[in-house]
Formats: sequence, structure tokens, C-alpha cells
Amino acid sequence: MYKKRHIEFKEILNVNGWKIKIYTISKNTDFNYNSFYENVKIQLTDWLKIKNGFNTEHENIGFLILHAGTEGIFSLINWWVGKNMLNTLIFKSDYDNLFEFEKISGNGLAPCIWELEIINHERIAWTNHTLKEALKPNYSAYLKSTFSGAF
Repeated sequence: MYKKRHIEFKEILNVNGWKIKIYTISKNTDFNYNSFYENVKIQLTDWLKIKNGFNTEHENIGFLILHAGTEGIFSLINWWVGKNMLNTLIFKSDYDNLFEFEKISGNGLAPCIWELEIINHERIAWTNHTLKEALKPNYSAYLKSTFSGAF
């Protein structure tokens, strides 16, 4: 059964030369996992070192989705590669062990409908501010374009 979830843009994090937009999704009213949130920010350093097998060219710009769902908290780190493709890594943490991250992408799993709402916003923003402005991409405008709401 479908039920709206709360999506919130939190911040732009600078980590090792990267700029990462951070979003949260919660099936409850708020995302109340502050220690998990802080731990994920530490994990980003390692996650951003994982290479894409197709094309590793990128702009050091991406977005992170933290989704408190039914089965646990999902962490999706995404960045644009080859100018127009999205590299996505998905990790899952069980509620009884929020400091362990199991990589679950790579076996056919894709983002869920709530996560796809953020990805769609990011796709449109990336298209408008970088691809359509290919001679002079406006990365600053892309980073300023965020989404929050119930979906």
C-alpha cells in the first residue's frame, strides 16, 4: 500500500573536494537518526573512492539519499559520470545495527519510488544547469536546486 513519505533536503556537504547534496526520506514524520546521519557523512570518504566500471569521469558533484524505510535505513550515494549517466551505490543498515553498511547494489536492486522522486528532481536540475549549458555548465545553480516535500 502506498503512503506518502517526508522528503527533506538537509545540506550540501564538502568532502575531499566533492560537493554532495544530502536528502532524507522517512516513512514517519521526521528522520530522527542523528548519530546514523553523522556516521554516514564519515562513510562518504570511502564510498566516493569506489570506481565505476564504465566511466569514472565526473565533476566531484553528487547527492546522497538516506531513507528510513521498512527494512532498515538505505543510503544511496549518486554522482554523474560521463556527463549524463548516474552512478548509484546502495547500502543498507538494519535498525538494530545502524553502524554497519551492507552494499546491496549490483545485484539488480534499483532505487524505490520515493528515492526516484529525488533522483528525478536531480536529473532535471542536472539537465537544465549542466547539459543544456554544456559550454558553460552552471554547477552552482545545480547545487542550489533542491527538493523537499511529501511524496
